[in-house]
Amino acid sequence: MMRVRNRTSLFVLAAVAVALVCGSAAAEPAPKTIGDFQAISIVTPKPYPVSFGDSARSWEVHFPGATYIRVHFTDFDLADGDTVELFDPAGRRFRSYEGRGIHGTGDFWAHTVPGDTAIVRVQATVGGESGFEIDGFGAGFEPVFGDPPGSGDNGTDSVCGTQDWEDVECYNGAPMYEKARAVVKAIIGCCSSCTAWKMTDAGQFMYNEHCGTSQSDVASTELLQNYTRYSCGGGGTGDGPSAFGSQLLASDYTLDYTMMQATGVFDGIPCLSFAPRQAANGDRLYIAHHPSGGVKKLSVNSTHPSNPNGWCEVDNNAVNGRGTATDIGYYCDTIGGSSGSPVLDYATHEVIGLHHFGGCLNSGARSDLIVDSLQSKGVVVGFCTDSGSGTPADCGNGVVEWPEQCDGGDLGGDTCKTLGFKRGSLSCAADCTLDTS
Repeated sequence: MMRVRNRTSLFVLAAVAVALVCGSAAAEPAPKTIGDFQAISIVTPKPYPVSFGDSARSWEVHFPGATYIRVHFTDFDLADGDTVELFDPAGRRFRSYEGRGIHGTGDFWAHTVPGDTAIVRVQATVGGESGFEIDGFGAGFEPVFGDPPGSGDNGTDSVCGTQDWEDVECYNGAPMYEKARAVVKAIIGCCSSCTAWKMTDAGQFMYNEHCGTSQSDVASTELLQNYTRYSCGGGGTGDGPSAFGSQLLASDYTLDYTMMQATGVFDGIPCLSFAPRQAANGDRLYIAHHPSGGVKKLSVNSTHPSNPNGWCEVDNNAVNGRGTATDIGYYCDTIGGSSGSPVLDYATHEVIGLHHFGGCLNSGARSDLIVDSLQSKGVVVGFCTDSGSGTPADCGNGVVEWPEQCDGGDLGGDTCKTLGFKRGSLSCAADCTLDTS
């Protein structure tokens, strides 16, 4: 039974039977389904009264056996100084919201709370505004907070031979360990999970178009950072802060990417850069991902017979994806929830593909085509630097290199006229962006 309880009333609603809906082994990818939507109605008085401290009004949102609860708020409007608090029964994973909520619109999916119960509490020292409504929540049926079993790839076989991925902590001290920190677990709306990653210092992120393609999808996306095991092969799990998708920047069906701007805390993780070139056959690679929506893993090695060296590599650098020859193919292990993962060059640690297909060959959209697509769409892509300074490491060498707009005297072929100005003198700023002032 699903239970929603405030301090004075108990409402019992019939639970809806939950069944995992698995896709067929068809080529079209899908995000990992990890939960089910449950409709409820919790409405504060309008206007809501003052209540705080020991007398603060609270509600308990409960679904027996759920692996997580994710509450959806609508008509959220608090007076300045008032907050809504969200936490589990032990007081952990404490979050608070104010004003019009995360996006300032009054409508948002809250942070995900592990377990079968979330507590919502109003701390109102002012009162008098509309309050909020909770019109539903996601109830998890996959053990996404922990280490899910290596199965359930929505019907697609993506583990090519023996399952070879390992906890990221097994590579602590290696360059790929630091690069993998850019990879985050994406929870979309009530019920889906993919992998996303930070593209730029300014908090631009990317995952698959089939994970989210609209502004509402992006706004519903929680980006959970550093969700890993404490040790290699065992031990407890920990995670860091969450950011949220805030603005859809670009989306492409054929190359299966969605690029978004995030809001919130993301300064504590590095970013990854696309390689603006096509990967070569035989290039060694690795994948950082959240298989089945669980803790972060690194797929570095391959036991598939096509990889006698024992490592993941580009087995075909021009296989069909959603388009002709749009993907690179590999036998590196992935599974449901891995969608959106960066496929990284082992030597340079650049992103050479965006994982989206299983089937052994598994495949990811080619980085060179994604770069070309973003440029053709006129998308302004920020810089990714180790320092977070917003200036690329190669800025100042006099050669335009993506995503630079210019470099010194090299203006990338642009003039004032090509940019739509009738006259003037175009120059390049110190951060390798065009100066039209």
